[in-house]
Amino acid sequence: MYSLHDFKYPKDWIEPPANDKCLYTCYKEVVDFKLFEENKKTFEYYYGTISSTIYLYPLCNYEQLLVASRYLTVCFVVDDFLESKLINPDESRELIKKIEHIFMDGKFYDTNNVSNIEKYILFFRETTKQFVGEKIQFFNQFLKFMIDWVNSINPFNRADNIDNYDSYNFFKRTNSGTYVSLSVAMLLYPNSKVDPSIWINSRFDRFATNGGYQMATLNDCASYAKEIRNNNHLTNPLHFLQKEEGSFDSAYNVILKFNDEIMNQICEDERILLEECPIDQRDDLKQLTRSMKLILGGNYLWSLQCSRYVDENSPFIEQKSKDPNVVGYEMVVEKILSQN
Repeated sequence: MYSLHDFKYPKDWIEPPANDKCLYTCYKEVVDFKLFEENKKTFEYYYGTISSTIYLYPLCNYEQLLVASRYLTVCFVVDDFLESKLINPDESRELIKKIEHIFMDGKFYDTNNVSNIEKYILFFRETTKQFVGEKIQFFNQFLKFMIDWVNSINPFNRADNIDNYDSYNFFKRTNSGTYVSLSVAMLLYPNSKVDPSIWINSRFDRFATNGGYQMATLNDCASYAKEIRNNNHLTNPLHFLQKEEGSFDSAYNVILKFNDEIMNQICEDERILLEECPIDQRDDLKQLTRSMKLILGGNYLWSLQCSRYVDENSPFIEQKSKDPNVVGYEMVVEKILSQN
């Protein structure tokens, strides 16, 4: 057996999860928007998935956590729906176009044909914009990364011929969602003095990119058995690296070595970024860079205990279980395109 504890995180990357009150509020919202029916099955799916919020943003207050929970609701529900292949490729492209239009323009693409998920996304966009207030640059940066991520879903889900780590990381730079999650961390503190142009700083870009690689690396190990169960495993490095390395053990060791290298680079880039930062922005930049480390550490802590990845065939001891209460997302998200 293998263990996700093989992934090593510095102590300051880990904090206890925040209060979970926000999850009950947001579950009621998705029920009100008729994304899900209100019952035990949908609540277990929702809580088991969106509880990631209180791990990724552990130092945030209730109002901040509402924004973050709505963000992760959009990400997980849309991604799970498309990954489940409940609609054909043309319908999938049409949904992506509609979602992009909402984020870009703040209105529906076709007012005569509006699904429940579109209504919820517009609600999320408008409440987030209101939260940010005058820091519109923070909001626009978030929109840019969110649109990039949305447009990465279908290409990655259809990239069944990935057979090397370089191609995989090219996709995961955007598809991991770490850029969006970090931009959310930035807009959760609208009084921050950090110059939004930090996003075009090449070192900060590498810092965020490596965060994406690290999150993807852990997530693909944690979700490996789930992806095999749903026949979505062809783009998982634990699958394609076995062909190159000859065994699961060797493939896993390649992943762990890569993970150690990028985590060291993250720490070094953070050190230099803080040294070079103007003094009046340094404390807020330190808060932002630590936010990414907490996102990564929180993702790890959540993955160790969440029901989402439980599978009796998992090679990882933390996920290996036959739990009758685990609710597969493919059994829940099929109703999000309803219009009533």
